Amino acid sequence: MTRTGLRGVLSEPAALLYEKLIATGGLSLTDNPELTGLPESRELIDKAFARERHVGVAVLVAVEPIRAIDNAILVRQRQILDQYQGLLKLRDEMTSLQQLYASTSRLAEEPTDLVRVITDRQEIGALSVELSLSAQQDVLSLETEHFTRAPDPRSVRALPADLVARGVRFRNIYSRAAMEIDGARQMLNASIAAGWLCRVYPSMPMKMVLVDERAALLPLGRTGMEGAILIQAPVVVAALRGYFELLWSRAVPVEGGPADLSSEQGSVLRLVLTGMTDAAIARHLGVSERTVRRHVGALLTRFGVTNRVALAVAAVREGAAD
Repeated sequence: MTRTGLRGVLSEPAALLYEKLIATGGLSLTDNPELTGLPESRELIDKAFARERHVGVAVLVAVEPIRAIDNAILVRQRQILDQYQGLLKLRDEMTSLQQLYASTSRLAEEPTDLVRVITDRQEIGALSVELSLSAQQDVLSLETEHFTRAPDPRSVRALPADLVARGVRFRNIYSRAAMEIDGARQMLNASIAAGWLCRVYPSMPMKMVLVDERAALLPLGRTGMEGAILIQAPVVVAALRGYFELLWSRAVPVEGGPADLSSEQGSVLRLVLTGMTDAAIARHLGVSERTVRRHVGALLTRFGVTNRVALAVAAVREGAAD
């Protein structure tokens, strides 16, 4: 059986022939005249995995693996380096062309083009994805309870590797009501597992996607699919970022918590801090109200308070709501 690593540098026939040469100690070109014209023989010789030895009987022999494979690795490393340098050059060219585009674009002359209304649903969805994939710093989102259909946790995907490599940070704020709809808990867990930082805020008037300091996508309706506005005006985008950061500073994290609390107590505490009722917390966590009440009682005891308002104050004071 051919080794997987060899197939990375040799064709399947060449890899099989190379292993045969190693196993046999070499093949006589006199007894195997067809070897001279085989493509795999020429491939092994060209890539320095085999050589013809004409001392006495002509033989096709394998080059010692430690030398042949090490040479193949060096060749591949040079290829990767050349590709990387090519990508860096392409990025430099992109920057130069972007500057030229910005200097000649109608956007510089017509400020009204910095705001565009979109009514096509498919274009809205595609634009949201495209904006996120082009992020260089961060992607900020607001998610309310208004959906055209219930959220599907399977729609959550892991963050693309190139975005992770760029250090792009993804943050999302959910409205409290969004946490109570069917499928919300699974969606939230899937988002956190995918790399999103998530918090909960009592109520928000709209959804939003904001990318870096250059673009924001705002809805014309509650779900965001009735129409949307793409804003690229720097002043407006900066104001929307300020609005998001204000909500983020006041929102409650949905992961983490005091080290001396169990994971269940930490989950209940974070949801209590959002203002959710025992029934809503039970639905969100998939447990009974009795279990929630038991955890709430334990939290009151843990923080030395007698009601939820005092619990919130104590949790904030101890850093449990950071």
